[in-house]
Amino acid sequence: MRVAKHGVLLLLWLLSCNVFAFHAQVNHLADKPFGRQSLHQVYFQVIPADKTIDDLLADPLYHHSFQILTPAQRLLFSEHQAVWLFARLKNSGNRPLHTVLEYEFPLADKIEIYQVDREHQDVRLLSRTGNDYPFSERALPYRSFAAAITLAPDEEADIFFKIQDAAVIPSELRLWQADHFSAAKQRQAMVDGLLQGFLLLLALYNLILLAQTGARHYLYFAGFFVSFALTIAVLNGMAFALLWPGYPEINQAILYIVVGVNLLCLNLFVRYAVQTLSGSWWHLSNHISNFVALLLLFSPLFAGGQLRLYLLFFAICWVLGSNLLLAFRLSLQGHPQARSFVWACVFIIICALLLTLSQAGYLHADFNWSYILFSLVLLCLALTSFNLHKFQLKPVASSATLAELQNYHDIFHNAVEGMFITTIDGRLLSANSALLHILGYQNEEQLKQAIAGDGMARFYADPGQYQHVLQQLEMGSRKRFEIHGLRADNSPFWALMSVCLTQSEQDRKAFIHGSVIDITEQKLVHEQLAYLANHDALTALYNRYYFEQQLQSLCEQPGVGKGCVLYIDVDKFRLINSNYSHSAADALLKQLSEVLKQAAHHNGPLARLDSDEFGILLAGKNANEAFSLAYRLLDAVREFRFIWQDSIHSISVCIGIAEIQPTDSSAEIILKKAETACNIAKDKGENRIQLFDSTDQDTQRHQAEVSWVTQLRQAIQEDRFVIYQQPIQALTQPAAGLHYELLLRLQDDTDNLTPPASFIASAERYGLMPQIDRWVIRHYFRWLQQHSAHLDNLQLCHINLSGSSLLDPVFMQDVQQMFEHFAIPFNRICFEISESVALVNLQSTLAFIEHFRSRGCLIALDDFGSGFSSYSYLKQFPADFIKIDGHFVRDLLDDHYDKAIVKSIHEVARAMGLQSIAKFAESNDILLALKMVGIDYAQGYAIARPSPLANMMD
Repeated sequence: MRVAKHGVLLLLWLLSCNVFAFHAQVNHLADKPFGRQSLHQVYFQVIPADKTIDDLLADPLYHHSFQILTPAQRLLFSEHQAVWLFARLKNSGNRPLHTVLEYEFPLADKIEIYQVDREHQDVRLLSRTGNDYPFSERALPYRSFAAAITLAPDEEADIFFKIQDAAVIPSELRLWQADHFSAAKQRQAMVDGLLQGFLLLLALYNLILLAQTGARHYLYFAGFFVSFALTIAVLNGMAFALLWPGYPEINQAILYIVVGVNLLCLNLFVRYAVQTLSGSWWHLSNHISNFVALLLLFSPLFAGGQLRLYLLFFAICWVLGSNLLLAFRLSLQGHPQARSFVWACVFIIICALLLTLSQAGYLHADFNWSYILFSLVLLCLALTSFNLHKFQLKPVASSATLAELQNYHDIFHNAVEGMFITTIDGRLLSANSALLHILGYQNEEQLKQAIAGDGMARFYADPGQYQHVLQQLEMGSRKRFEIHGLRADNSPFWALMSVCLTQSEQDRKAFIHGSVIDITEQKLVHEQLAYLANHDALTALYNRYYFEQQLQSLCEQPGVGKGCVLYIDVDKFRLINSNYSHSAADALLKQLSEVLKQAAHHNGPLARLDSDEFGILLAGKNANEAFSLAYRLLDAVREFRFIWQDSIHSISVCIGIAEIQPTDSSAEIILKKAETACNIAKDKGENRIQLFDSTDQDTQRHQAEVSWVTQLRQAIQEDRFVIYQQPIQALTQPAAGLHYELLLRLQDDTDNLTPPASFIASAERYGLMPQIDRWVIRHYFRWLQQHSAHLDNLQLCHINLSGSSLLDPVFMQDVQQMFEHFAIPFNRICFEISESVALVNLQSTLAFIEHFRSRGCLIALDDFGSGFSSYSYLKQFPADFIKIDGHFVRDLLDDHYDKAIVKSIHEVARAMGLQSIAKFAESNDILLALKMVGIDYAQGYAIARPSPLANMMD
């Protein structure tokens, strides 16, 4: 009956040969050597598993249902279905072609390979094999499925693959030359053998440790490596070929059994390793992982092929996910040894996942993923072996002593500062990793070898300091020192060391316990700040603060002929600054400072006094010698050419000279004289020199030009000042009320308003600022009294004070009386004192601050950063705000130096509990940059322009 059925089907197929000739793309094969070639024109269809090749060829509905198969396509079907792959081959060469057709999916249950000759109507079975058949029945004795094919010249043949497996299968068909195929399989077998041998060696190594120590975790680890090696052997077909070639029924269940054992051993090992470091949530997750692993282990007893496959992927993903979460948690908690074990396990699971994906065809077939698998296993071994001898995996002891010892061990070895224990003679007993890092050693053994001769004295730049430390310890058990030391490479470092001398309770031996904090960076910063305190950051010349200190010392000396001061002003600086950029102006100042330095030739300190003004102090020199140097400076500047953007500029300067007279008691007086002489020189033209002479007509005329100071006095009497305000906006918190700074304008006879920059300097010079400050405070307090609603909404008002006001002996008393007369709350007022005023008038400034701050007023240091000397004095000022100099804020976006200064000032302010205010916030971009730095408040045109105080009541 079966023969008759096949005869009828064959007859139908013969009658339908013309129908079968559908338009399939041909894979052309040349007779030139090709080694290995993938077939790109492959078709597929999924049909019931009971359909044979005869059914497929006889029924046009089937053989016209083939679809082209894309390279990235993977096929998933049930165990009651079969995939048919079809490819048409043609020998386009002139010689017979002998090749091997391979389909590499060792896990397939059933594979049938047919060659159909449409021309001769011949169907030939090339191979019927798979994991459901004994290994000996394969056409070629390899782990993949292959069949030899011979094509005559110009012969065309159709190849059909019938594949049955309840899984995701790859779809790639490859042709090999016979010799290349054999060589490739030998190489693959060699790599797989090495990997298997390596894993079995790891298992043997852990069994040896189990025999030596009796620790259970070695048994779990050995079981893990054995089951993992068997899992890889099952996936690549080696297990079937070598272990049970005659028992194909084992293949249906063995993969799920060994993977279940593998995951179970892994879970038991990890649980035993980190049981003291993980929480209850992970213990629950571990119980679930064990249950899933057992479910997978016994899945062949109750689940079908597809269900087992889904359970396999779920178990791997669950265990991988839970151990990944545990690894991240231990990483964040800082348990490096336990973390190493967990990461090793995670990497091994990733190995299994990669191999599974490779076998399913999801990874590129041209790359041997076994090499990556081999590398990851090596990494796992490194992670486990590195800490295995250190990390004692023992059950949790209930003893409080063990817990305390563990806590001490963790604190000692995980401390940020370097910690050590030595004997009294300097022999090292223990050191943590932080100390090794500070001293420049890789491990404790290297450190002990380095100090074998001299002891810990090896690390002192001055050996006598070590003896001093020991002497101090003998006088007291606890000491703290700042030491200058040498690292392993003899590079210097600075450290803050705290040491304690203790004695053992058992043998009464003395030990030194110490901690070391590396302060090299802070020391360098301190030295840099000390340098910046006396030097200009742009030109590296002395700054105004240092120059005034030296000049003041010279003024205080008795006698005559003390010396002279040269005041140098650059004529075209503002022109270059406005026509080009700040970068051009900075470049000019740097180059010009070098010219002046070479021309001055150590005659005296050269300083940058202001943006484009320089000074030279000539101690013990008379006016003639000062003129001689001034002419040399003019000649040097005349020869200097400033080049910027293909433009050449000649630069000119004017120089004012002032002799130090016995009656000159302060540096400020001398500088004003020299500046006045320089201004007279500028009025006469370029490259001029002027000696200050109070009887000179030019000097008198220049002084007469400031007669408008009379207008200031008149304005005070006639109330012709106008008070403006500019808001101060909080950047880090919502505003609690009105917050602004008071500004001043001078109203002339024509009702035009003059900004303070035009008259403040003259008012300071002629001692009018105390009267102006009193006028501002009195009128503002009266205005607040008249507008009580505004006072209720007022959070804080900033009022600027001049240096001369602070020097006024009755100014503080007058301000106190105004507070009391107008009943103004002290906590609504913040007095702003500029940095230069605070440093010059230190005692009077501190007296004023302490008086009003004790009553509730707030204090702000204005223009902070204009002189780095403020860092050393800042701790003496009980201030509440620091207002950063606007020159740093204005170029914040373009000048990384300015940004670093702003950040530095803010960090210093925050460290001292002060709030920072940035001036000159002229754009939204600057506001955003200030917020990112962390500045507390901002003030500038980006927030609001100054407006009359009276307008706030509109």
